[in-house]
Amino acid sequence: MNIAVVGAGRIGLPLAAAFAGRGHDVVACDINTARVEAINRGENPIPDEEGLAELLAEVVASGRLRARPDTRAAVADRDVVLFAVAVDVDHEGRADVANLLAAADEVAAGISPGTLCIFDTTLPVGTTRSTIAPRFEAAGWTLGRDVYVAFSPERLFMGRVLQDLNRYPSVVGGLEPGSGDRAAAFYREALGNEVIQLQSAEAAELSKLAEGVYRDLNIALANELARVADIHGIDISEVARAANSQPFCHIHVPGTGVGGHCIPVYPRFLIQGEGPSDLAALGRRVNDSMPGYAVDRLADMLGSLQGKRALILGLTFRPNVAVTHHTNALDLKREFERHGAAVFGHDPLLSEEGVRSLGFTPAPEPLSGYDVAVVHAYHGQYDSLPWGGLAPLILDARNALDRSHIEAQGVRYVGIGRPPTPA
Repeated sequence: MNIAVVGAGRIGLPLAAAFAGRGHDVVACDINTARVEAINRGENPIPDEEGLAELLAEVVASGRLRARPDTRAAVADRDVVLFAVAVDVDHEGRADVANLLAAADEVAAGISPGTLCIFDTTLPVGTTRSTIAPRFEAAGWTLGRDVYVAFSPERLFMGRVLQDLNRYPSVVGGLEPGSGDRAAAFYREALGNEVIQLQSAEAAELSKLAEGVYRDLNIALANELARVADIHGIDISEVARAANSQPFCHIHVPGTGVGGHCIPVYPRFLIQGEGPSDLAALGRRVNDSMPGYAVDRLADMLGSLQGKRALILGLTFRPNVAVTHHTNALDLKREFERHGAAVFGHDPLLSEEGVRSLGFTPAPEPLSGYDVAVVHAYHGQYDSLPWGGLAPLILDARNALDRSHIEAQGVRYVGIGRPPTPA
């Protein structure tokens, strides 16, 4: 097949490489000309995406994958166009689909009759039909005859996209049955994986929101249970282990909020749509409150944070991936500064300029001499940190550390819902 992937970012580029790796002719479209040039040289712009460097070099060298900045021209001979354009929330917490609509307009102006267009960016329910599809009609195409439109949400985890492509079934839903059928057939051929075909694009849109909101609410529950555990001096990790031994229970790990492109965003797509969303909104409030709760707890333990030096380790939204989108490290910084502390940031995945661009003062090497340190994203590079000289108190913001290892170096440990080391 001839395939175009619009958006050669953290999801789109691995998708394009995977399609090409299965023998399809693929063009990756992106307005970032520097990224396009790097891809065409076989260079991997996403070094923390496992397996991508080797696959990309192979499919570019074979000629099965190339990148272009001119989307309109690139899609003219494509059988299938897949959209992997990021959608975020605006200042009012509503989906900002401006970039996706601009991409749809470019594609609508360039495609040939019979093209299948699949949108895999998570959207509020009804967006594919009510907002995106009319752009094709405005370009003169008749839906279900000249152009086929379907929604198929990506179900991928940054850092392991290539592995996840065949780990979970593809979910598809078309604007009409013919589009859904074509999208299902495409994924069976393009990826060779299982396909779950739903009755409509709206059903597929809601299925992805259901996944994300479930996780956000589960984390909110874990956070509430952790706060109860703190009151009673209980370790939430052993509570969750006991509860999760029952097969109907799956309590997640508490922490200082939820970051990234997905989980803190998708509940807002549900909130802005039709139907009840009180629970989704409540989950967001609980998770958004956790950075403040954690820093307040540190202030109580130390008596005050005024004038203290605080170090935040790991500024990305999760470990081992260089993505800072909606990172809670910024929320922790805000809360420390509210208490009058001086805040320093460190992240081995970011350049010094990258640390500064987030508003942090870069922590000088060697890391030592702080009053309190917070492990926000526990990157693999932190395994060998000399905790003893770092700070006398460590907050494990994701309950990711081995507390016995920290305490063995003479450092006080405290986690989210985990009792502190006695003073």
